[in-house]
Amino acid sequence: MVATYLVPVRTALILFPFLVLAVMLPAAFVSYRRRGRAGGWPTFVFYAFLFYLLAIATQTVLPLPADPAYCAGHTYASSPQLRPFYFVEVVSQRARGHWSPGALLHNPAVWTTALNVVMLAPLGFYVRYAQRMRLVPAALIGFGVSLFFELTQLTGLWFVYPCPYRLFSVDDLILNTAGVVVGWLVAGPLGRLLPSPEPEHDRRRYAAKVTFTRRLFALATDLLGFAALLGFLFGLLTLFGEDLTHRDTPVVILAVVWFVVLPAVTGSTPGKRAMLLRVVRRGRRRAGPIALLVRNGVLLSPLWLAWLVLEVDRWDLGDHPELLLLPVALAASVFVVGVWTPLAVLLDGEHRAPYERLTRTVNVAIVPDVPEAGAAPEPAPREEVLKGR
Repeated sequence: MVATYLVPVRTALILFPFLVLAVMLPAAFVSYRRRGRAGGWPTFVFYAFLFYLLAIATQTVLPLPADPAYCAGHTYASSPQLRPFYFVEVVSQRARGHWSPGALLHNPAVWTTALNVVMLAPLGFYVRYAQRMRLVPAALIGFGVSLFFELTQLTGLWFVYPCPYRLFSVDDLILNTAGVVVGWLVAGPLGRLLPSPEPEHDRRRYAAKVTFTRRLFALATDLLGFAALLGFLFGLLTLFGEDLTHRDTPVVILAVVWFVVLPAVTGSTPGKRAMLLRVVRRGRRRAGPIALLVRNGVLLSPLWLAWLVLEVDRWDLGDHPELLLLPVALAASVFVVGVWTPLAVLLDGEHRAPYERLTRTVNVAIVPDVPEAGAAPEPAPREEVLKGR
């Protein structure tokens, strides 16, 4: 029995890193707007809750039937169990008149009942502690989650299997919802012993800081967004029968628009805007297109130099010794961007990368003003320049 419950947990541990990669940038986007940072205790609570959701989801569907002919020989789950509180009768039948603590501990029906309560208790705890939700909405959410899981079982993993391989039980709905209520009640006294999840404390302390992690999230957002837009553009060109032999031109044009024109006009690339960052010249003047071209050209040099290296069809160094400059320049750019830049940002007193010193540019944190209750909202955000942090 224990091994059966461990299979979903092991599966969740394998899938969890991929889930983290999928939600990391959207979570950072929301976190910087709410709290001014993407780390700390609330982030730990969020990812712990995310793993919990993945674990109970895998617990609902795993283990899967290994035999293709499973439906022909198993019918116990073909009819849903619709008798409320039938679990009391099952526990009584399995107890056979033995109600001592030792007998209850060896009663599998007791364990199944308890696990159904415990399964959604963390959900009730989370929605009260982290989301400040009241009891009735929390119970309704718990009931909805439980109903979704039960329907997943009733439909055979939403018709992946021709028959249900796990039993739909109304008792599971009752016990799961009761677990949410228990978790919500526990979150009251226990939540007072834990750090407060309110965002205002973090906002006051971190919103104006331009950290290495924040810059890295902005760069990753830019690269993923640029790649997605480029793929969409190539898809449209292919759909309309355009020749992609000279695909270099649209790549260069799109890169100049994304990394030079947009920040020259608005102050931010889309990725920096997502993480509430802006690039300005020293003295708070807006960075011009030449400075942005040099800055982002150096920052992205490992990518465009690698592209040039891959574009070379034949490495004939005898006739064209100048080709040797490409791998040398690529190695130098990897050192500047991959080694020198992180060390400079982390260790330098002003947290300025070499390409920032070259172009006399600096990152600025955009800190939206959050009015107090009853105050009129501010129309525009303010900006803070990080110096010596």
